Amino acid sequence: MAEYWAWLEALDPDVIYSYVHLERPEILELNERLYPAQYIFHNQQGELRLDVFGFKPRYQFTPLASMSVIFRLARYGGLSRGYGIVRVIDSWHTETPSRLLTDNLGTYHHSQGGSTFPADALAASNLLTVVSPEKKADRRYGVPRDLDTVDNEMSVLSAFVNKEATSLSVLSAQFASKLNIRAGNWSESFNLVVGDEFGDRIMFWNARLMIPDWLDNDICCFSVDLDHLKDPDFLPILGDLLNQRNHVNNGTGGQPQVVVRSASLTAAELAEAHALVLSTKPWGVIRIESVSGLASAIPSDATLDNAREGNRFGSGPFARPDWTRFRWSPPKARPPVATPDHLLDAPVRQAFTTGYWCTDLSLQYDGPGSRFSDNNSWAIPRRWRIAGAFNATVVGATPHTAPPLLRRSREGNLAILMCTDHPLEELRVPTPYEAMQYALAAEGAWSNPLAKHGEVQTKNKVVWTDPSNEARYLAGVLGMAGGLRRAGQFLLHPFMREQFSKLGGTPRLPIDQVQVTANRLQKMSRQKATFDLRSETERNALAEIIAKTARAIKSPVEFVSYVGLKSDWKTYRSRYWAENPQPSDPNSNFDWDSHEEQSLDTCLIEMRRRQMIFQGHRWTCSNCHHRNWVSLDALSSDIPCEVCKLPTPAPVSIGWLFRPSEFLIESLRDHSVLSLIWVLEALRWNSRHSFMFVGPTNFGFNSDSQSPDAEADLLAVVDGRAVVCEVKSSWNSLRATDILTLVELAKRLRPDVALLAVMERGVGLKPQLDAAKKDLADVGIEFRLLTLDNYDVSDDPYLTFEDLS
Repeated sequence: MAEYWAWLEALDPDVIYSYVHLERPEILELNERLYPAQYIFHNQQGELRLDVFGFKPRYQFTPLASMSVIFRLARYGGLSRGYGIVRVIDSWHTETPSRLLTDNLGTYHHSQGGSTFPADALAASNLLTVVSPEKKADRRYGVPRDLDTVDNEMSVLSAFVNKEATSLSVLSAQFASKLNIRAGNWSESFNLVVGDEFGDRIMFWNARLMIPDWLDNDICCFSVDLDHLKDPDFLPILGDLLNQRNHVNNGTGGQPQVVVRSASLTAAELAEAHALVLSTKPWGVIRIESVSGLASAIPSDATLDNAREGNRFGSGPFARPDWTRFRWSPPKARPPVATPDHLLDAPVRQAFTTGYWCTDLSLQYDGPGSRFSDNNSWAIPRRWRIAGAFNATVVGATPHTAPPLLRRSREGNLAILMCTDHPLEELRVPTPYEAMQYALAAEGAWSNPLAKHGEVQTKNKVVWTDPSNEARYLAGVLGMAGGLRRAGQFLLHPFMREQFSKLGGTPRLPIDQVQVTANRLQKMSRQKATFDLRSETERNALAEIIAKTARAIKSPVEFVSYVGLKSDWKTYRSRYWAENPQPSDPNSNFDWDSHEEQSLDTCLIEMRRRQMIFQGHRWTCSNCHHRNWVSLDALSSDIPCEVCKLPTPAPVSIGWLFRPSEFLIESLRDHSVLSLIWVLEALRWNSRHSFMFVGPTNFGFNSDSQSPDAEADLLAVVDGRAVVCEVKSSWNSLRATDILTLVELAKRLRPDVALLAVMERGVGLKPQLDAAKKDLADVGIEFRLLTLDNYDVSDDPYLTFEDLS
C-alpha cells in the first residue's frame, strides 16, 4: 500500500525481510527510499515447512537476543512477583501453542529455536513451561523433572497477569530505542483487537508501534477472537489483565483507557464483544471502534513529522548515558566501544549477549556550518548510499569474518552493526568527494542486472567521476578567501560585487554593451537569416561580426583608487540610510558613522593580507614614459623604473590604488565562481545541522569514455538530502537545453533535489521550468529554482568578516 511509505521511511528499518516475491523495480525503490543495510528474501530451503520454524527469519548476522535483558531485570527485582528471578513463558516442544499465546506473549522455544537454557543464565532467569501432564509423565519426551511447568495455556496466562511470569513480547521492548508516535487514541488507550483475519492482525501489530516508549515495560495491546471472549475460562483472565496490567492513558494521569477494535466484526458482533469485556467489571473506560481499511491504522503525515526517537526505558538508577563523546582527527576515527548498558550485568560471553546491535556514530565534519551553528556533521542521504565509503575494521577480524554492515540511521548518522566478539577498531572517514564518488560510481559497480530475487542490487549511476576544470578555480578562490563563509562575506556583499564588476570580475557584460552586438546581428539577419555553424565559411563570417563588435566594448578598469572606494562607500551608505531610515538616539555618544566608514578599511586590510587585492602606487617614468606599478611592500625612498631602471624619488603624498588578483578576476569573469559561491552560501544558509559539497564534477557513463558525458556545477548534501545543481549567472545565459540536460542528469544521479540556480531576479523560460518540475516529480525528485529573489546578501552599511581563524 502506498499509504505505508511515509511510515516506513519514519521507522527506518535496518533490515527489510520479505516473504513475498517482489519485482526488481520494487526492490530498487525500497533500497533507494529506505536504505536498509540488507534486503533479504525468505527462501525456503529443503523440505517446505508451514509451521513457525519454516517462516522463522534467517538473517546474515545474529541479532542481539531479547533474553539479554534478563540479567539487568534480575538485578533490579525482575518482572515476576514473589520470585527472585525472571520467569519467561515457554511451551514444550510437544505442544502446539495457540496464536493467542504466540502473538501476544511469545514462547522461548519458538523464538530461540530450542528449549535448551544456558546454565550461566539460571541465576537470573528460568522458564515457566506449558506441558500437558501426559507428556510430562512420558519419559520419551525428555521433560526434566525440575522443569517449572504448568498444565495449560490458561494457567500460564494467569501467571502472566499476576506478574508471576513475563514474556518475550515484553522483554523485546525493554531498553530498546523506539520511535515515539503520538497517534491520538491509538497511543492513549489499551488496544484490544478482536478478530483473526488479515486486517485484524495488521491492525494489532501496527497498534504496538504506536504505544509510547514509557509504557514498554508492560503489554499494551492484546489480540483475541470472539470465541476467546466467549470462553468462560479465558474471559476472567482478560478482565484481570485489563485491571492489573493496563496503565495506558493520555499521559496526564487518570483512569486507564481501553478501546475494543476490529476490522472484521460486524457492528452487532463488535457490540457483543464490548458487552463481554464490560462483564468483567473493568476499572477503566471501555470504548469500541470499528476500523475500516488498513489505511485507518496508519499514523498521519503530521504525526510522523512530530515523531521522535525517545530514550531507552528503565535502564536502572545506575545506568550510564547511551552516548559517548570522543575526539578524532580525519581521516581516521577510533570510536570507543559503546556496549548496551544492560549487557554489563551479564556474564562474559554469555550466549544471550553474543548477537549484534546497531550503534550510531555522529561524526563532526570540518566544513562551514549552518547559519544556526558553527558545528557541522555528516548527514548521509538515503538516495546516495554513501555509508559504504566509510571503511571500518573490527578487532579480531579474520578472512572469514564478514565486514561490518554500514548504513544510514534515521537521523542521517552512520549506523554500524557491532557485537562484543568483534568491536569496532578503526573507521576511515572519506572526504566529501570520496563519499559522493563512491555513492555515484562505486556503489553497485559490480551489480548483476540479471540477479535473481533476493540478490538484486542498485546499479552504479555513472562509471567514473572527475573534478572539472572549473573546480580548481572554485577551490582556489575558497582557499584564497579562507573558506566558503569568508568568500561569501568578501565577494557577495552588494557593494563589493559592484566594485569587482568594475574591475572585470563578472561574467555578465553591461546590457548596453551586449545590445551593440545584438543590434549588429539583427541588421545582418535582413541579409542572412541563419548561420550554419557546421560550415567553416559561415563560422568565420559570424566570428568577424563578433570580433568587430568586441573592439567597441570598453575594457574594465585595472584598478580602483582608495579615494574612489571611500567616496563610493559613503554614497552607498547614504543611499542605504535614505532607504532604511532609523530614529536617532540623542543620548548616544558612539560615532556610528565613523564605525561604518572604518569597516571598509578593515575589509580591505584583510583582503590585502589574503592577496585577493594588492595595494600600491602607479607612476610614469620621466625617462621612458613606462607606467610602473609598485606594491606597498616594495616601496622605498627611491623607486627604480621597471624598464630603464632610472630611480625616481617616491612622492611624499601617495594616492593609493588597489588592483585585484588576476586569478580572482579570471575566476569571477570566466568561470562563474561568484555564482557558485552564491549557491553554496544559499544552501549553507538554509541548512540546519549538516552541509557539505563537491565542486564542478564531470561524469562518464561508459568505461571507455575519454571525455565527460555530463557535468554538474555542484553536488551537495544538505541535512541528509542529496542535491544536484545547475548554476547560471543570468537568465540570458540559460537555454532550454540546459534545463533538459539537468532533468536528464537528475534522473540518472537520483538526488533528492535538482536545483536550477540563476543569479538574477525574476523568472525566465517558465513553460520549460514547469515541465521540468512535473517531469522530475513523476520520478520522486524535487525540482527547485533559486534566484536572487529567494536568497541575496542584504544591503548592509558594514563590510564585515568573521574571525574564523
